Amino acid sequence: MAPGCRIRPAVAVLFTAVLATAATARASAPEEEFQAAENTFRFQDYARAVELLRPLLYPDVRLASPDLVIRTHEYLAACYHWLHDDRTMEDEFTALLTLSPQHRLDPFFYPATLIDKFEAIRKRLIGLHVIEAEPVAKPPVETVRCERVEETVVRRSRLTNLVPFGVGQFVNGKTTKGALFLTGEVLTLSLNIASWVSIESLRGDDGYFSPKNAATARDLRIVQYVGLGTFGALAIWGIVDAFLDFRPEVKSLKVVPCPTAPAPGAGFSPGLAVCARF
Repeated sequence: MAPGCRIRPAVAVLFTAVLATAATARASAPEEEFQAAENTFRFQDYARAVELLRPLLYPDVRLASPDLVIRTHEYLAACYHWLHDDRTMEDEFTALLTLSPQHRLDPFFYPATLIDKFEAIRKRLIGLHVIEAEPVAKPPVETVRCERVEETVVRRSRLTNLVPFGVGQFVNGKTTKGALFLTGEVLTLSLNIASWVSIESLRGDDGYFSPKNAATARDLRIVQYVGLGTFGALAIWGIVDAFLDFRPEVKSLKVVPCPTAPAPGAGFSPGLAVCARF
């Protein structure tokens, strides 16, 4: 066998391996080409970006990811806008919206003029019934709830009005008045008791006052009586005021859920029910 005949099979095998490697590289090339085109687009070399982006979609779509296909149409349309080719820009936006009718351009990256053109194309396609308008969100359906009004009746005793220290006011719900009567009566009663203790501390071992302490005891006695009298006046005033504001019954209403749910399949309309507590 001639030497050349022995070399040819080896060359054929090597050539086949090279073709397989090239085919594998070609299969993974579209995504890499997209990355290179995107970088070129972001560096604002729009003419070169078009040269890199168009082969990814025309004559055949070579990108496997739908998201990359949409972004390629978007980048191409933006490039044509800045290259003042509005006709081709509209074609790219139309293709984009046909694939993704709800797509939005990011106002951070694109000027308002380009976004306005994009939205105008969307409205035109909606008007031509090429794409559907964005569905209007329906308001949530209100669920009919079963509720009733519960009436609580609280009965009060008149005897609580006879207790001093603002008890009648607190029972009647007049907390501010009750606090004032409580404070005033506690202070005046404390003054009365403190005066009496001071007087008793001035007595000598024989139970009498010395001439020096007698005058002080008389002054303290006046303070004691004033405190007692003021306490009595406040107590009587509080009792009268409590009777004036007294109501034997106090009613309150509260909306509460129904205690039991309606039977399955049974219709129910919301209503009111009244109950009372004693």
